[in-house]
Amino acid sequence: MKTPAKRALAVGVVCAGLLGWLHALGVGLPLLMAIAVLLAVLLLIVPWIAASWLGDILQAVRGRFWAREMGNFHAFGGVPLQIEDDGSEVWIDGPGVQRVIGRREPDDAQAARHSGQWRRSADGTLMLRVDAVVHNLATMPGRNEPRVQKFRRYLERDVLYPARRGRDAN
Repeated sequence: MKTPAKRALAVGVVCAGLLGWLHALGVGLPLLMAIAVLLAVLLLIVPWIAASWLGDILQAVRGRFWAREMGNFHAFGGVPLQIEDDGSEVWIDGPGVQRVIGRREPDDAQAARHSGQWRRSADGTLMLRVDAVVHNLATMPGRNEPRVQKFRRYLERDVLYPARRGRDAN
């Protein structure tokens, strides 16, 4: 393992060796000092500038290559959620909701609880309307549990409201 002190020592040895080699070639002391200051500035500033630009570069690359997938991946508490927006309603997968709130119910029970507000996706997954899930989370037994409240706020803030704002803008 390299510690910061060992890395600094290695950089110092390399710089001292480089400056000693230049001195052996006949470079004068004022020029050696200028080179040492230039090396120090470069060793301090270049990584700082690179680190500050790295976030912008990564965001540009992500936007370029992952534009179709951006905004389609949702997860809460490490549980991936399948969310679909069909233009009029926003849908969430029923099994994902069950995993988040820590319950196991058959799809039929969930569909009955969300009467008229569910459908099956192309792969057969039970999809529930997000506004109905939010209403159910606000009125169900155990609604005061912190995880249920946070999940409800997540669905409102990160799923429902952005979808409505997008529709209102069009």
